[in-house]
Amino acid sequence: MPRGPSRRALLAALPVAGLPALPRIARAAWPERPIRIIVTFPGGTQTDILTRLYSAQLSQRLGQPVVIDNRGGGQGQIGIRAALSAPADGHTLVMVGVSTGASAPHMIKDLSYDPRRDLVPISMIAEAPYLFACDPRLPVHSLPELIAYAKARPGQLNFGHGAPSRQIVGLLMARQAGIEVVDVAYRGQPEALNDTISGRLSFTISDLGDALVQAREGRVRALAVSTATRSALAPEIPPVADTLPGFSMSVWFMLAGAAGTPPEVVRRLNGELATILADPELRARLAPQGLEVRSLEPARLAEFLADEIENWGRVVRTLGITPQ
Repeated sequence: MPRGPSRRALLAALPVAGLPALPRIARAAWPERPIRIIVTFPGGTQTDILTRLYSAQLSQRLGQPVVIDNRGGGQGQIGIRAALSAPADGHTLVMVGVSTGASAPHMIKDLSYDPRRDLVPISMIAEAPYLFACDPRLPVHSLPELIAYAKARPGQLNFGHGAPSRQIVGLLMARQAGIEVVDVAYRGQPEALNDTISGRLSFTISDLGDALVQAREGRVRALAVSTATRSALAPEIPPVADTLPGFSMSVWFMLAGAAGTPPEVVRRLNGELATILADPELRARLAPQGLEVRSLEPARLAEFLADEIENWGRVVRTLGITPQ
């Protein structure tokens, strides 16, 4: 009597039948090890604090540790290069903001990367105003008073900044106000804020959250926010636009990966972050840092980045800033 296929033959055939499922299994393996998020500024900066606030929930949802890797210096270039030198497999990500994503192409000569070519936007995270804060020993209590004080002392006042975008904001205000001030670059914004507190700087353009704490303790004096209207997080502080109509600048934060990051990884991260950023508890924790969640359709992210690069470039050209 003819015999049917042996048990060994049936077992040998099983992997062949299962082959179509292998690609799905491979994709589902991500993340297979800890995720590293590179922050291009030192610890204690607004970018660093924001990343640490949302990364805990991201770790829980992905089932892997999320490690924050601070790579400050080089106006953000060191951190971006570190992200681009890692495999584009979704295990190394980078926080990108106005300075590294939009103003750097116009401010840094021979920039070592191109945000549009080398980065894949994954998710918008948050945005915030900049805060103009001055040395409380100065005899000024508002932006109009600072402008009048500077006009009477051309070239004698200085301001500090820890990133190219803040330099642009400060110079744009000075240009529109018709004042002459000296700008001083710092490795990070905390150093610039500390030197404003100590009186080495006349004023600084700082993160809203950090400087607001110092202002409410009387260590600096808050003069104005950079957005077109008052911030819900500090409604007592007027916008620059009240003094210089039309002035509107803000800082935004985006999570990105290196070009070539698998689309399914980008979609997974975007979806997880959308859930995380909708959490009212997280939003409440962001508020004291001057941060508000900013959401954007995934299809709009690359367009947004390109638009911002063009917008900041237009301002740089107006100011006549030469890349350094």
